[in-house]
Amino acid sequence: MTSVRPLAAAAQQSGLPLGARVRWQGGTYRVVALQGAEAQLGCLDEHGHDAHALVAAVVGAADYALLDEDGQVRDAVRVADTSGLSLLSEAERAAVRDWERHLREIDDGVPPDAAEGTVPRPGYDPARFTVRQRIAAKAAELKALGFKSSSVSTIERRRRVYQARGVFDLVREVVAGSPWGRTDERVVRLLLAEVEAGREESDGHGTRLYERLQAAVEREHPDEYDRLMISRATFYRLLERLGIAVGSLRWPTQRRMDAANGAAAPYTPTWALRLGEQVQIDSTGLDIIAVGDDGQPVQVELTAAIDVASRSIIGAMIVPKVPGRGPRGRRLGGRGTRSFDAVLMLAQALAPMPGRPGWSPSALAERSELPYADLVACDPRMAGAAARPVIRPRMIVVDHGKIFNSEHFDDVCRMLGISVRPARTRTATDKAVIESTFGAVKKRFSQYVAGYTGSDLARRGKHVAEEPLWSLNELQDLLDEWIALDWQQTAHDGLRSPFLPGITVSPNRMYATLVAAEGHVPLPLTPHENRKLLPFKRLMVTDKGVTIDNRTYNSEALREYRNRHSQIPGQGMRWQIRYSPYAPRFVWLYDHTIDDWVEAEFIHQRLISDAWTQWTWEQATLRVLEDGGGRDDQRRIAREVSALRERARRGPDPQAKRVPQLFTGPVLDLDVDVPDPYEGVPDPDPATVVRAPSLAMDAEHVLAAGDATPPPPSAAREESQPAVPDVPDSIDDDSGEDEQTGWARRSGADSLSLRGSAADIFAFGYSQPATPRITDDPNPHSSASDDDAEDGEEAL
Repeated sequence: MTSVRPLAAAAQQSGLPLGARVRWQGGTYRVVALQGAEAQLGCLDEHGHDAHALVAAVVGAADYALLDEDGQVRDAVRVADTSGLSLLSEAERAAVRDWERHLREIDDGVPPDAAEGTVPRPGYDPARFTVRQRIAAKAAELKALGFKSSSVSTIERRRRVYQARGVFDLVREVVAGSPWGRTDERVVRLLLAEVEAGREESDGHGTRLYERLQAAVEREHPDEYDRLMISRATFYRLLERLGIAVGSLRWPTQRRMDAANGAAAPYTPTWALRLGEQVQIDSTGLDIIAVGDDGQPVQVELTAAIDVASRSIIGAMIVPKVPGRGPRGRRLGGRGTRSFDAVLMLAQALAPMPGRPGWSPSALAERSELPYADLVACDPRMAGAAARPVIRPRMIVVDHGKIFNSEHFDDVCRMLGISVRPARTRTATDKAVIESTFGAVKKRFSQYVAGYTGSDLARRGKHVAEEPLWSLNELQDLLDEWIALDWQQTAHDGLRSPFLPGITVSPNRMYATLVAAEGHVPLPLTPHENRKLLPFKRLMVTDKGVTIDNRTYNSEALREYRNRHSQIPGQGMRWQIRYSPYAPRFVWLYDHTIDDWVEAEFIHQRLISDAWTQWTWEQATLRVLEDGGGRDDQRRIAREVSALRERARRGPDPQAKRVPQLFTGPVLDLDVDVPDPYEGVPDPDPATVVRAPSLAMDAEHVLAAGDATPPPPSAAREESQPAVPDVPDSIDDDSGEDEQTGWARRSGADSLSLRGSAADIFAFGYSQPATPRITDDPNPHSSASDDDAEDGEEAL
């Protein structure tokens, strides 16, 4: 007897099963026979004719379709999914393959592993026995072999499942521990949808999820609810098979969202081939408490930029993080990362960072793997710089934070020729490199710094804020040194040589390799260009000048622009005013007609004797408002700024010697001219300096109580000193004042008052400088000489 295996193989490969009902060339046919590449089709139409055609011609026809017994189009034959087998144990996988072997024998007559030419066993020959007869024979065989589920109905169901979706559905039928057992796939989809819908909600127990699943099944399949809905025990087993831990339903909301948005395997690393091709920027809490400008502990926030190609941190900015006070939209005193901080970080990335006193020599570029000699020849600013490369970003990947989507940040990036690409919403994989870098910074830097708080309040140590803390500028200096000394010079697991993939290299070594291939073109910014990086407001210049954040600025040069049209359509008399939040003492008006800047100073700067920032001004404004003052009281706010800086200088403990420095961020070269108070004053000539007059009496008698007349001078001094003027008679014994001299006697202490002129004071209590005299007295130690010597010593 001829084997039927070639026919079955041809049907499987062609997608044209033997005995199938098909639509072809406008007619309906039954596949009667398959012989090699040819198929015999029997026409089922009343006036049609049978056909003999190639299998490829039938399957490739434009109107070809598989039909069911009712004449409806069936789904196309799909490739069997065997991925579920990888989740099974050896015994379970053997059971599934055993059932597959039995089911294939029912359809093909012989097992799938039978040799070519094998004759079907009795009861399984498709040419002699119907499908029902073959199933009954298989049921009797399995029962004799000891199979538990071997009834005719079970075999029919598993045969239909196997024919529809292959091994994938057969796993669910055969193995009790399959991914979701016998639970209907529609119920599984509803359960996954409910889990996804609850990601951003408050946490809850598994009982709430089960009740929501019940409601969803009843809503979507009301007629089949009793058959589809699973028991509570099956529900928990299903969660376990789906990899959903019941405890994860009560995780913090942020943790559940992060887990849902995490990268899925297989992981694809972010890569770039050129320096600056992709730079990722983001902000995060640094888990450190520092001393703020007001001398109080403050949380800090880190904004950093990392080059993907070399994994170099090209910019890092630390700012205080303080919540504001007041109603929403009008809060004062708040502080966090702002668009100007991100711009300062970009400016920091475009210039070499100078090495600072106290740094380790190994943190300098000349001691690192950077091509120091070549970089200095290309950019002289690299001399004495830190071991951190200068990389000009070509494209920046940012999230959807306000600081990176502001008009100011976008304008600066456009001016510098940098394209900005926003990451997808809540997709951390688009910024995976910077997210991983933040984790490394907290692990390798933050936990070793005084004031480390841990990632949350549950992990914070006791009395952290009461321990010695670093100031903001000191913390920034520590971070800059750590980047140059540790991060840039430590082998990075994401940097490997394509020729020696087992060897990792440091970011500086990778930079040296890439810069040798493409070169380096520095981008030095002049003070004129640096001012264009500052935030700006369009304001009209009035007689009082311009007002920015309840501060008024004015100057002689600025007055020339009052009530003057800007010649910009739509702007009227409003001019572009640039200001620095870290140095708000000056503002600059940009005159686009001559491409120049006009400087103006804060009108009450004389009341502030110390450096100050925008954040200090906001804190002072908040204090004035709490004391009943107003936002427009600039004098009072300026005095409060000065007092606030004085309190910060003293520190919380009057005995403390350590003084926190004012946080001013990275310095932009703005070329601010500070007037010299001694300009034009000539240097003194020692030969022309006149010595001060000497006292005619002891200092204790100048303001002594009692008679205003000083003790009588000695005879030797009477020759060279003028007579002491008498106290006028117009002075009353109790109290009074002479209208001409201004001398007065106070009745309480009966002491002399110094309310007269300076000439009167000198005339009353001082003598004229003694003139050297030549004497014939042979005794050089006479009393007169002694007095003169004493006068000379006092004068000196």
